[in-house]
Amino acid sequence: MQLNRTFPLLLVTLLLITLLLITLVSAQPGTAYHLKLLAIQEVPQGYAGSDADLYLELKEGSGRVFLDTYPLTKMDTQISTRFAKEIACKHYHLDCSKYDFIYTIKAKSNIVGGPSAGAAMAALTAIAVMDLEYDETVAITGTINSGATIGPVGGLKEKIEAAKAANLKKVLLPKGTAVQKLMQFPLKPVTNTSNNSTTPFNLIEYGKKNLSLEVMEISDLDEALFQLTGKSFNSKPINITRDVEYQKIMKGLQQLLCDRTDKIESEINQSGVEIDEKVRADITLKKEAAQKAIAAGDDYSGASFCFGNNVALKSQFFLQKEVRISYLNTGFNNLEQKIQGLNKELAEEKVDTIADLQALMIVKERLNDVQQQIELFNQGRETKPLEELYYYLAYAEERYFSALSWMQFFSMEGKKFVMNEEQLKNSCLEKVSEAEERYQYATIYLGEISISYIQDKIDSARNVSQKEPELCLMEAAQAKAEADAILSSMGVGIDNAEEFLAGKSKAVERVIAENSAEGIFPILGYSYYQYARSLQEQDKYLALVYMEYALEMSDLSIYFPEEKSETASFASSFTMGKEWGWIGMGIIIGVLITSLVIFTHKTWFCPVPKLKYVKGKK
Repeated sequence: MQLNRTFPLLLVTLLLITLLLITLVSAQPGTAYHLKLLAIQEVPQGYAGSDADLYLELKEGSGRVFLDTYPLTKMDTQISTRFAKEIACKHYHLDCSKYDFIYTIKAKSNIVGGPSAGAAMAALTAIAVMDLEYDETVAITGTINSGATIGPVGGLKEKIEAAKAANLKKVLLPKGTAVQKLMQFPLKPVTNTSNNSTTPFNLIEYGKKNLSLEVMEISDLDEALFQLTGKSFNSKPINITRDVEYQKIMKGLQQLLCDRTDKIESEINQSGVEIDEKVRADITLKKEAAQKAIAAGDDYSGASFCFGNNVALKSQFFLQKEVRISYLNTGFNNLEQKIQGLNKELAEEKVDTIADLQALMIVKERLNDVQQQIELFNQGRETKPLEELYYYLAYAEERYFSALSWMQFFSMEGKKFVMNEEQLKNSCLEKVSEAEERYQYATIYLGEISISYIQDKIDSARNVSQKEPELCLMEAAQAKAEADAILSSMGVGIDNAEEFLAGKSKAVERVIAENSAEGIFPILGYSYYQYARSLQEQDKYLALVYMEYALEMSDLSIYFPEEKSETASFASSFTMGKEWGWIGMGIIIGVLITSLVIFTHKTWFCPVPKLKYVKGKK
């Protein structure tokens, strides 16, 4: 009898709790999410389009990534899988540390290895973790790059033909690749024999007219998810508001360096030294570039052009004056003493904001450059031509002056973080690991020799990781950015370089805007972003490298916990426990509701026998 009374109570309570938990949990561990992949397959005649199936299952875990393929694919697919997962989680600020990610690729036969599944993997990762409804008749082909941009791949005509054969309705291509010269995968253009020229080919029109298939271009992961889910992510207008303190300090830095140009020129003119005409012409061009940048409000680029002029002018002065080796010895000895003094001063600086950290990183980098020039001079003073030794001193002196100029940024205010020695070392080693992974990925396509300079920078970062973690963080971030620039630019041609850079610029702007809104203005990220924009016309690849630098330097706060007051710590603890709080509240509410139901409708559970009323008795 007692069991009959309590069982319905337990049943209703458990039902209410279950419904509440379902609404609280976003990802659904154990569910297999699926998208079609478009690939290139080797056939006797060469290559043809092929489709494959991508599955993702989430398990409770710690963020590990597993990939199983049928048949086996190349190593680059395994690396790009981990890369895609990291980008999706970072881009949408998802907590992916509580799941293990199990990816499975099933193909009909051997497909050509490559990172072209990266965009699809990143999209499916975001869909799975957020448990979004999506359209499986849509396919994406393209690489996934830093900033969640989608990069070009080959064999597009063959891939959209494979999409038609697989009964898909829509294919998403990387921005700027739908109209192209028809290619025989992977690199040979199809030649029109009548006029011996390549024929432009419009894949959007081809899909519509010949395949009854919708083909469209996308530039980033946000656009991909919109086409897959109908939901708009990161749709707010990007608005970068330059920090007032940054503007003031950078303006001062620019004026210091550009005034120095005028001072050096004046001293050279007074000494009667004649500057080489070719060097003079180059200096004039840099002056014009500096003036143009300054007029556009880009003080960092203006300062950079003036710095280059200062080095060139000093080198020419030393060369034309034919200064003696003793002068160079004295100059480098003075610099060594100055470095020691400035390092002591740096050790006393309190570093607790991202501005402080980036100021320390860039000052350390410049002092390290000065030290390298000293070592080059010591190694080559007996063998190197004097002209080269003159450059070493000119560059070292101006680099030291630049380091002094950047010290001004220690006065900039900002949100405070925990940046003790342990945190700095951990962030440095994590960035080294990221850079190493990107480098290994890039070597698959370019080999180790051609990009060994990246490995050298990684090794240098690792060597200073214990003594100078700030310098390690700077060098590792640069190495990672340079590897990302290589990976991002694979397949980018002259025809789509502008659109590609525009997409990368948008990604940088978004990250800078997000951090700025949080009270974390990335002084280096914004500076590199401006410099990249100033380089776009003359050197697109160098502009891309600086865009990658900007991305790396705009999101350093993810490596450091925020410094909190006692009140903030209590609020944070409350927030961290909010999910369990809601669950507990759900249990209480469930019990209360069930109890209320019981007491108001007792006859549901325990019918009360009717008592016969006897007059005179109670």
